[in-house]
Amino acid sequence: MASIDAAKLIEQMLTAAEGAARGHAGDLKNYLEQRAQIIADGSHKIVEDRLARKIDDEDVKFAFDQIKKSAETSLLAVKVTVKAAAQDAVNAALGIAAAAINKAIGIALL
Repeated sequence: MASIDAAKLIEQMLTAAEGAARGHAGDLKNYLEQRAQIIADGSHKIVEDRLARKIDDEDVKFAFDQIKKSAETSLLAVKVTVKAAAQDAVNAALGIAAAAINKAIGIALL
């Protein structure tokens, strides 16, 4: 049987966890880019309509509140993505730890 180098194990676990979490970065970035585009387009339209006197001050407030409400409800998607990234990171770290234990004890127990 061999021992486990805790410092090396931590480094390996963190590397694996970071790699697993990074897999979700693209999804999150794409989602946030889409949300930013929606907010920017809505804001542009509000200003355009206000300057053209198609809407009044109350309409501006109402329209922007609708944009904010839409953004708030869409946060659920961000939360789900972040939770998935965290779970994948933890699972990757646990996989590294299990492999280290198996190697140290000389059998595939975990």
